[in-house]
Amino acid sequence: MNNDRIERLTETLAQDLKPVRPMRNGRLWIGALVGLAVAVAYILIFYHARLPVAALMRGQWLGNPMAVLKPLMFLVLGLAALWAVSDLSRPEGRLKFRFFVPLLIIGGLVLGGFGLEWLAYGGHDFKDWLSGGVVVCYTTILCGGMVGLIVMWRFWLRRSATSQPLALGAMSGLATASLMAAAYALHCDGDAPVYLLVVYGGAVAIFTGIATLLGRRFLRW
Repeated sequence: MNNDRIERLTETLAQDLKPVRPMRNGRLWIGALVGLAVAVAYILIFYHARLPVAALMRGQWLGNPMAVLKPLMFLVLGLAALWAVSDLSRPEGRLKFRFFVPLLIIGGLVLGGFGLEWLAYGGHDFKDWLSGGVVVCYTTILCGGMVGLIVMWRFWLRRSATSQPLALGAMSGLATASLMAAAYALHCDGDAPVYLLVVYGGAVAIFTGIATLLGRRFLRW
């Protein structure tokens, strides 16, 4: 094939192509912050803030650090997962150990607390600590995470070109579920390690698994 025919063929193939704007990570972070603000507003309006959080919003401190630490833990998890999403959305993106550092630290603290509780109480009080708000917690994190995931995929990840759809699906699910958990933690007063591990951890893990399966199907190109 001579050069003229190659040029004509190239022009024919390219004539209907439309330029696509390059993905910008700033839009992902802005969208995530807006989504988190909407989730927080939803929780505060329809669920109401737990007492220490409400007092803190009025400038008072009731001496319960978990009222701040619990939302902060899931906020850090969500932001670390978003960091991974911004990297994995490109073909050259790879999962890196630094993305998992917050998960390992927070998971280690919760598991350590769970172990101390088990040594102290032998699991006899676990049933009481898991008796309130389990269904609401699961439902809120799963439904809120799914709304966030759909919005993220519709407005940002549909333009991604990942070479690791499984990992991108998992990290996007971990991000939206963790951010929803951070918002719900402003209302929830379940602070026991067993509650964090079974209820919060279970809901986030289930949703991450769902997003992984969806990512394998919808994020391939």
